[in-house]
Amino acid sequence: MSLRFSYQRFKVKHPIPSLAGRQERPRPILAVTLIGPSGSCSEDALLDTGADDTLFPEALATVLGVDLSQAPSGTGAGFGMHAATVRYAEVTLRIADNQEQREWKAEVGFTSARLRQPLLGYAGVLQFFTATFHGDREELELAVNATYPGS
Repeated sequence: MSLRFSYQRFKVKHPIPSLAGRQERPRPILAVTLIGPSGSCSEDALLDTGADDTLFPEALATVLGVDLSQAPSGTGAGFGMHAATVRYAEVTLRIADNQEQREWKAEVGFTSARLRQPLLGYAGVLQFFTATFHGDREELELAVNATYPGS
């Protein structure tokens, strides 16, 4: 069984030449629940095959009760972005469609850098799933793979 997610469409002000003048961009956005030692929250996050790590705003760590004071850290940068500090901690992630739910523990990054939206990248998410992007249907399909550690 696999989870299926319809792309969300984001309106733009001007026609997009690369999409034949379309005025919305389709993106694979998933609602993900983060569960920490003393709280949980749900966020809409972009599934990004180009993201090395799964990243969330640092402020969420406080909501979840995640202590980042002694967390391992690194740096990251994206398109047009300066290098930013990323601190890593384990949380539980949960995603669900209308038929199925998946939940697993993952080491994710928290950053104070401005994110347009949280990112679901290779480490923490895509390493555990086989992702099929159906561009014609604007739909994403995720199936757990042999490395999936959850339930």
